[in-house]
Amino acid sequence: MGMLARQADCPVVAFDRPGWGLTSRLRRKDWEEKDLPNPYKLENQVDLLLSFCVEMGFSSVTLVGHDDGGLLALKAAERIQASSNSHNVAIKGVVLLNVSLSREVVPAFARILLHTSLGKKHLVRPLLRTEVTQVVNHRAWYDATKLTPEVLSLYKAPLRVEGWDEALHEIGRLSYETVLSPQNAVLLLKAVGDLPVLVIAGAEDALIPLKSSQSMASKFVNSRLVAISGCGHLPHEECPKALLAAIAPFISRLSSSETESENK
Repeated sequence: MGMLARQADCPVVAFDRPGWGLTSRLRRKDWEEKDLPNPYKLENQVDLLLSFCVEMGFSSVTLVGHDDGGLLALKAAERIQASSNSHNVAIKGVVLLNVSLSREVVPAFARILLHTSLGKKHLVRPLLRTEVTQVVNHRAWYDATKLTPEVLSLYKAPLRVEGWDEALHEIGRLSYETVLSPQNAVLLLKAVGDLPVLVIAGAEDALIPLKSSQSMASKFVNSRLVAISGCGHLPHEECPKALLAAIAPFISRLSSSETESENK
């Protein structure tokens, strides 16, 4: 994030989505008792993302989303394009990292949990931790030698957040929201209009094939595709220099265009 901020000459912040990262894991009773929206639902996360931008004081942003985070970014752009923009946030462009609009984002560890009684969660946790840190992450990296014990230990950190397994269950239960029908995918792409979109793919991504990224990129009105060779599903972790080389100029151009428009 620091390197991107310096190269693109703009602030860079991370939105820690409910259910991921180190953000608090709310339980069902936490929102139902207060009559609040379910924070794990996709549409509610769009609200949270846009509110986060407002809270940070941003009037315009370029959204960068990885995997189903890319769908969240596109949904936010759709919301802004279709509404009177009550959030007063302009979206200048979107960067999609290894994104598919037709793949259910339910990793193996979530499927295990979905078919397990939460009453047995103390027995399930060791199994899930093994699944997260070994099977899933090794599949996500093209060069598994880069997946050092130090990197793996970082993946374990979110699994120490209280309520992580119940949150994972809720995410799995709602995972159907990340799979768009062909018709809904077309509508979403149309709703984004001519917004600049940078599609980035790991050429050796075992989870989302390069052909899938190429097909998606071709459906946007104003898009560019960058394939990073020797890279799997996590370019921001496996090939950060190549990713920066693709993202920084794109964001800089958008920022320059905005400045020129303001000066006219």
